[in-house]
Amino acid sequence: MITTVTLNASIDKMYKLTCEFETGTVMRVAEVSNSAGGKGLNSARAIATCGEDVCTTGFIGGNNGKTVYELAEADGLACDFVTVATETRCCINAIDAAGVSTELLEPGQPVSEAEVAAMEAKMAELAKKSDVVTISGSAPAGCPDNIYRRLVAAVKDAGKPVILDTSGKLLLGSLAAAPTMIKPNTDEIQVILGHKPKGVEEVAAAAQQVREQHGIEYVVVSLGGDGSVMAAADGTYRVTPAKIECLNPVGSGDTMVGAFAVAMKRGMGCEDMLRFASACATANCLSPYTGRFDMSVAEGLMAQTQVDKIA
Repeated sequence: MITTVTLNASIDKMYKLTCEFETGTVMRVAEVSNSAGGKGLNSARAIATCGEDVCTTGFIGGNNGKTVYELAEADGLACDFVTVATETRCCINAIDAAGVSTELLEPGQPVSEAEVAAMEAKMAELAKKSDVVTISGSAPAGCPDNIYRRLVAAVKDAGKPVILDTSGKLLLGSLAAAPTMIKPNTDEIQVILGHKPKGVEEVAAAAQQVREQHGIEYVVVSLGGDGSVMAAADGTYRVTPAKIECLNPVGSGDTMVGAFAVAMKRGMGCEDMLRFASACATANCLSPYTGRFDMSVAEGLMAQTQVDKIA
């Protein structure tokens, strides 16, 4: 089983428009799709799409929280959330006729110290049952800056690999716990190292530097549409994804995290892991629904996904 953690869960609403998005006017929505949202829940759907058992946890509360639970179960996800007193947030992704995506993200409502303690206990319990754990996204107010360091430590204490996909203080505060994998972008690498790498060679060197300094097994740095670089103990790899006409890029990074978790569970080597995760992320760009891509499409894209060892 793979467990995904989403502390800042949401109802994700996708609005499809029949015209271009315009501010300062009334916009009528042609189609609405609701999903159990937040980065970890997006990853969970990708894991289920890949055919693996997945359990999702995090904070949910109020009527919105009940809806998140129902939507997650409808997607075939096992749920083991911590229920809190505050209402779960909603987030909106408006996709206009030109395919341009505009996101409106609510902040998470505050959680209490007791609720944070319950989440830590839940993580320790679930880690023992899991093959891999992913921890993704932001955290609601009330969570300490080191909450992810504590959750990563709980997973590692259980002897299980953990993928961390976050940013800012939550990322910086977790490096000392040495998660198995992190997935920063070049801006986040700059925050860690104090300088922003330019070009693939500098990104590769920066990824290895972060890996070696903090004892992280894999550091994967996103290059946007140009793919990713992965630093590992046996070298540095670059993946160049298949060329496609992107339909909906939202959640592709989350899909990649979920696919990495699947690859870890299946014991793939670096090149296969990177090719598999990239192909799933690309397939997600061809689907209007985050994490609900066509696995046969992903399998076809693997042959068009190039992985090179660059150092």
